[in-house]
Amino acid sequence: MPELRAATAADLPRIAALARWVWLHSYASEGLSRAYVGYLDEAFDPAALRQTLEREPMWVIEAGEFLQAWAELKGSASEDKLELVRLYVAPPLHGQGLGARLLRHARATCPRHSLWLSAWEGNARALKFYRREGAQLIGETWFELDGQRHRNEVLAWPTLDGSP
Repeated sequence: MPELRAATAADLPRIAALARWVWLHSYASEGLSRAYVGYLDEAFDPAALRQTLEREPMWVIEAGEFLQAWAELKGSASEDKLELVRLYVAPPLHGQGLGARLLRHARATCPRHSLWLSAWEGNARALKFYRREGAQLIGETWFELDGQRHRNEVLAWPTLDGSP
């Protein structure tokens, strides 16, 4: 079984590559625009990811030398809601339970916190997965790239420990 563990600085080059792969697979259906390249360079730069890793929990799933999935949480113990910023699974491995494993791990790690995320309305596969895992629609938000707005659904899970 692939290993789920906390991400380390040594994982960051592979996380950056996986993130770019998954992002492009999900959003670049018409090709690769300059705006996409700029976003990817900024969002998934290993140095930026290092800063995030220093303050936020990240986990990876790997099989031997192969990074297969990655998740990142945002928030603090003083907050009652944590954001699942990213949950990325290598596209050829979709449907093998890796995303569910990371999601359940993130929730179990912080049982007193509700969890929320935003997902692009055009990513039907992700939305179906999150709903199957018990997420409820609580609102919407917008992602803007190169002057274009993209609607995202905001989904959430309650705490695992039954607290309000």
